[in-house]
Amino acid sequence: MQPAVITAIHDWELAWSRTEKAATHAVTTAFPPLRPSQTPTGCCDVMLDYTYEGLGDGRLCIDNEGRATIEFEDLPNRVVAEAIDEIFGIGWFDGSDGRALTAAGPGIYNWDDETTGAEFEIVLGEDGLCRVFISYARVPDAATVLDALTVAANRCRSSDD
Repeated sequence: MQPAVITAIHDWELAWSRTEKAATHAVTTAFPPLRPSQTPTGCCDVMLDYTYEGLGDGRLCIDNEGRATIEFEDLPNRVVAEAIDEIFGIGWFDGSDGRALTAAGPGIYNWDDETTGAEFEIVLGEDGLCRVFISYARVPDAATVLDALTVAANRCRSSDD
């Protein structure tokens, strides 16, 4: 291989490593309970997980295309609905029938971003606990959702006191 090509590949690898570190920093800053975890064979290079009383548990992966997948379970419906309504506005998700998720009640709510290819699924449970599944989101979009969840959780926690 030509020396210039070797150098170019090395430069790319360094830039990608910096990008992965920056992506990890963005999502962990937005949602502090996330911690590095063991990545299963064949999975993303970056995997983070969390377990946090009152916010359930889950994981987040950043793939080698720089996209995030979020799989969170057992978050309070109220926290998730507030966060999603804050980011997207009212009636954005399929199944909400033009209502805020905070008013929509238990059910499955979806939205696919045709521009970025991200897919969002919010499952508000009958038991008051929610499942959040977001795939192929750009890291800034994932960090925005995570930050909104953190803010909503803090707001809900302080209003319960």
